Amino acid sequence: MWLELALVSAILLGVRRIYEKELTSLFGNFSLSFVTLVFGVVPLLVLLFFFPVPPDLFELSWRFWWPLIIIWVVLYPVQNYLLYRSLREGELSEVAPVAALLPVLNIIPSYLLIGEAPSGAGFVGIAAVVTGTYLLLVQPKGGGWFSFNRPVLYMVLTTLCTAIGSTLDKVSIQESTPVFYGFVNVLGASVVFLILTFVFGQQADLKRVREKIWLLITLGVVLGLGFIAGMAAFQQGPTSYVLAVRAGGFFLPVFWGLFLLREKISTRKVVSLTLFAVGVILLAL
Repeated sequence: MWLELALVSAILLGVRRIYEKELTSLFGNFSLSFVTLVFGVVPLLVLLFFFPVPPDLFELSWRFWWPLIIIWVVLYPVQNYLLYRSLREGELSEVAPVAALLPVLNIIPSYLLIGEAPSGAGFVGIAAVVTGTYLLLVQPKGGGWFSFNRPVLYMVLTTLCTAIGSTLDKVSIQESTPVFYGFVNVLGASVVFLILTFVFGQQADLKRVREKIWLLITLGVVLGLGFIAGMAAFQQGPTSYVLAVRAGGFFLPVFWGLFLLREKISTRKVVSLTLFAVGVILLAL
């Protein structure tokens, strides 16, 4: 069942990335984080009435709370700031595939915190994904020099934060249920990003919510359902494998960027995307 849940999460995540790129032209990094998350709180709240919650909410252990605190205070702010800079400044077909690094970067925290390790095929997949990332990240220049693709670098760092956070998610979920954890996670993150929106002077952006109200409502539902599907998959399957399947969602924004946004196609990009696809399949299998 975890495979089906991870696939649903992958598709919904791909949809989010497409429309988040559109919204980066209207909102700042923290204000966009707030509005996308706060619209996901209501769908998650509704789901609480249909799915199990911990029997005693006031007796949740410290093992439930300490990963959440790290995610709220450290990982989410860094992750989303870099994510929206990457989407705003880069091409979807270049930055979205970096999601394939998720299971690779998750290996160490998963091994240290919950004792999960990849198979032999997984290591071949890792090599393919790392090579594909290198091709997108390092851009050749004349005279033997090279430069870094900054939006891709931002997405690599975003993915690192997500990989660490995914392992912490699994720690907390083991002490709770997917829907309840998803609700608490998103609610707490919304509060953190509301504070950061005012601290960094982006509160004027909130007036633009009316312009995109139906898109934000739709994204809220997509976020809620995708988050729950992902957390339920984590609860049932190995973290790295779930992340490998979820990373396959990058195909949707890549095709959107190439064929609808008319982003350029180069040999380097095609080879990189092929390596990402091979790596994700090997990691998932």
